[in-house]
Amino acid sequence: MYVIHAKVRRDPHTTTPVTVRAHEVAILQSLFGQENVHTHDGKVLDVKNLRPEDVAGKHPMPEDEYERLSAKYGGDEKGSYVEQVYGKKAGGGLDTAIEKLHAVVSKLTKADEAASAESGEGRPRGRRGASAGGEGAAGAESGAQE
Repeated sequence: MYVIHAKVRRDPHTTTPVTVRAHEVAILQSLFGQENVHTHDGKVLDVKNLRPEDVAGKHPMPEDEYERLSAKYGGDEKGSYVEQVYGKKAGGGLDTAIEKLHAVVSKLTKADEAASAESGEGRPRGRRGASAGGEGAAGAESGAQE
């Protein structure tokens, strides 16, 4: 599963760089507002318009992504944020989003790799050597294997 670089503007004085899976962007946008989730060059992040430099790399998918996201982002009186964005686990909304977004990002990275191969230039993945192992906006996960 691909992870991408993003920045979350939490308030007028705090912007946090994060590395998250593509399907987490919708949760971040729900929590902080679509206008406050950006690419590293400051544009509002739209997963459909990702560029190769926005892709940080790949990480294995956990066994239960729904539960991982529920634990990571929590919820409010309306329920978990994952459920508010993707619906109940049994409905499969998260699984559908994961499949679609993986296809979009996979296609993007393959096109970038093909272009790099044709030009003879190798380009390191991600931002200037940034680690792909960063945490999401809601903080570190204790004991979770990613």
